[in-house]
Amino acid sequence: MALFNGPTLIEPPTPPPPPYGIFNVALGPMPFPQTEAQGGGVIYVPDSCVEDVFLYDLTCPPVTGSKTFSPIDTAVSGSPFAVITSYTCGSIGYSFDEVERRVRLRAQLFAQRAVERRVWQGQAPNQGQGPIVGLFRNATNLGAALCITEGFRLLEQALADNGIMGGTIFARSGMGPYMAQSHLYEYGTGGRLVTCNGTRICLGQGFDGTGPTGQAVTATTEWIYASGRVLIWQDPEIFVPPQGQTLNRATNQVTTVAEQIYAAAVECGVWAVEVTRTCATTGAT
Repeated sequence: MALFNGPTLIEPPTPPPPPYGIFNVALGPMPFPQTEAQGGGVIYVPDSCVEDVFLYDLTCPPVTGSKTFSPIDTAVSGSPFAVITSYTCGSIGYSFDEVERRVRLRAQLFAQRAVERRVWQGQAPNQGQGPIVGLFRNATNLGAALCITEGFRLLEQALADNGIMGGTIFARSGMGPYMAQSHLYEYGTGGRLVTCNGTRICLGQGFDGTGPTGQAVTATTEWIYASGRVLIWQDPEIFVPPQGQTLNRATNQVTTVAEQIYAAAVECGVWAVEVTRTCATTGAT
């Protein structure tokens, strides 16, 4: 007869994949083009942000005047930032290898959430560090929409009016049911959500729904955004310090961190709409 003195410690089940989010719609994460970019960031001049298509009349009388020439696109830059996850080995003792495995896994699972926060709202000053300004801050404010369908119309038209290619609409995960109720998306290549125009849709757990100058979410309203392409660079290495260096010998606890460097950039502009959430009429809200 077996004696049972308590639960048996086993390996955890395989973790779920990260949720649908910005890594599904962005260009990347891709490796930094050079090691130096991890410290100084990246900057480049895009090819698709200036709407420079003009009509030229070739009928009689003879053409006079001069042709119009557009400037080159405005440079786009992405500053580096670190995504840090931590792990403390508490009452259940693990080997150094197990602690490192777990903190690396935590980094892989939650990195997307951190990058989404960087893109949308940024981060307030924390532990002596300065603020990280969200890339959607100071977006062009298109005003308020009384329903999600009208919000999508305003954002899609802004992308069209500015000749944006590869645009994306962004919203908090909780806006998904409202989009579904209004039939605003379908499934595109790779399982991506897209509008009927082919604009990608990103629902992110890391987004906080605030406006371009920090306007708060209310009981009935929040903000959605549209932008040109989002590009993400990533150091393929997740750095974890040697575990012996993080051991607190007074408590026999290991507290460790995993750190990975990213950079993110947004091309061509960002637009925002405040949307009133409603479930009044299916297909009409």
